[in-house]
Amino acid sequence: MLLAALATVSGGSARAGCGAMPDDATLLATPRAEAAIAAGAKMVNADGRLYRIETDPPSYLIGTFHTAAGGIDEPGPLLTRIVAGARRLYVEVVEAELAAALKRWAADPERRVRSDGRLLSDGMSLEEIAVAESALAEYGMPLVVADNMAPIALMSLLARPPCAQDTVERPGLDVRLERVARGAGVPVKGLESAEEQFAVVDGELADALLKVGLLTDPGDVERWFVGLALYRTRHIAAIWAESFAGVDDILGARAAAELDAAAWASVIATRNRRMRDRLLPALAEGGVVVAVGALHLPGEDGLVQLLREAGFNVRPMSE
Repeated sequence: MLLAALATVSGGSARAGCGAMPDDATLLATPRAEAAIAAGAKMVNADGRLYRIETDPPSYLIGTFHTAAGGIDEPGPLLTRIVAGARRLYVEVVEAELAAALKRWAADPERRVRSDGRLLSDGMSLEEIAVAESALAEYGMPLVVADNMAPIALMSLLARPPCAQDTVERPGLDVRLERVARGAGVPVKGLESAEEQFAVVDGELADALLKVGLLTDPGDVERWFVGLALYRTRHIAAIWAESFAGVDDILGARAAAELDAAAWASVIATRNRRMRDRLLPALAEGGVVVAVGALHLPGEDGLVQLLREAGFNVRPMSE
């Protein structure tokens, strides 16, 4: 699920259909979900996907999920009304800009392969290589191909299990909210450029995350289902915590904690401060809606806390 949080570029399709998804109560009762919720609870603003920002007129902060699966892509009447009535909608990257960037990216062979001379398997033991080969085989990809792929492309493939690859072809909640806004004549603006998103993880951090992702079984369907259930039930911080479950068994506790901190700093904290700075002028005028990935909301570096520190009254709303 961590790779799902990091992925920006849509991958290809493998096989479809992950089977019947258990109900949320069953999924939340699994040991992995219970452990994730307990770990996530240590963060401030750990739960919640919708917040009201007390501006004049009111503004709103919506935590989305970039994948269309398990019903989480449905805006519903409340979010539809909020977005349609906004002065402006802010998303991470505007749909058309991202699509154009992906088209340029796909047309440039040099961007689809590594440019630093390193291989994904560099530093892997023979046992780890065997595990990685087995995991990649589920996606129909030989290690010799993955070894040379640009990290962002491989992350996009591994962001969901093979049985859920068809979800990349469907718009997630953020895209559907953007379409609601455009249908209502509400201007839409991106908080980041596509290139800024592509550069979020690169180099050694990207390789470390990819290796851990491969060694913790990216095709684990229960893990995928649990992540969706955590989002549906608003346990947002738990999604991040669950993403790193088992990493200490691979790297050791200290190295796992260091990787967790580095990923959070790159993927969440740095971007949140940039988003906050770009939002402040619009929030001063009020009436805006901000729809970004839900993992940008919790934590001391989360948008909820950063906006409160900037002087705004931000309070959770029920959905």
